[in-house]
Formats: sequence, C-alpha cells, structure tokens
Amino acid sequence: MSSKSQQDTRYAVITIAAAVALLVGTVLGCMFGFKAYSRYQARQDTQNFVKTSQMKANNEVKLNEIKIGTQEQRVKIEQQKAQIRYEKAQGIRKSQDEIAQTLTPLYVQLEMVNALNGIAKSGKNATVVYVPIGEDGLPVVADVNKK
Repeated sequence: MSSKSQQDTRYAVITIAAAVALLVGTVLGCMFGFKAYSRYQARQDTQNFVKTSQMKANNEVKLNEIKIGTQEQRVKIEQQKAQIRYEKAQGIRKSQDEIAQTLTPLYVQLEMVNALNGIAKSGKNATVVYVPIGEDGLPVVADVNKK
C-alpha cells in the first residue's frame, strides 16, 4: 500500500472513530440529559403546583372575605327591615289607641247605618237581612267601658 492510501485509511478510521464517539456521546448525553431534564421538569412542576396552590388559597381567602362582607350586609338589611316593621307596628298601635279612645258605640252604630244605607242604594245586594235587637231598634254594639 502506498503512503497515500495508508494516510487515507487513517483519515477514514479517525473519521469513523470520531463519528462513533460522537454517536455514543450523543446517545449517552440524551440518556443522562433526559434524566436531568426530567428532574428539572419535576422541580418546575412542583414549583408550579406550589404557586397555583398558594394562588388558589389566596383566592379562597378573598372569596370568603367577600362572602362574609355580603352576609354582613344582608344581616344589616334584614335588621333595617325589622326596624321598619317595628316602627310601622308602633304607628299602627298608636292610631288604634287613638281610635279606641275616641270611638263611641253611637259612632259605630252610625257607621253601620251608613254602610247599610250604601248597600241598599247600590242595588247590587238585595238580600241584606237587618235584625233590630237593641232598645232603639238598632243592632247592639257592646260598650267596653261599661262594667
């Protein structure tokens, strides 16, 4: 063999050896690189999980604060409604007391006679039965003041 062909063979062997070394290095790098990537990805996944868990917890705390605030507002509204009902009831009671103090049996009889008169004039109800039972021929209205 000539020196040229020996030199070409050496270059070919060196080239093949370099290619094999490169191929083996790539394979080994991939194997160990995937493990490293896998560990890195697992660490990133854990960090992301922690961050999202913290965000969810913070959101839950804020949501609960909002719910508590709206519940407090509902309680205040219901308390105000109850106060309004109480004030109305007091007003009604005062008006009933005033009516009870000024209402006399004669006035009640007058109102009843006027109501019967209105029914008779309306012509809509011709079946009113009137039973006079009092001393004056009018229905008896009890006087709560007499004992």
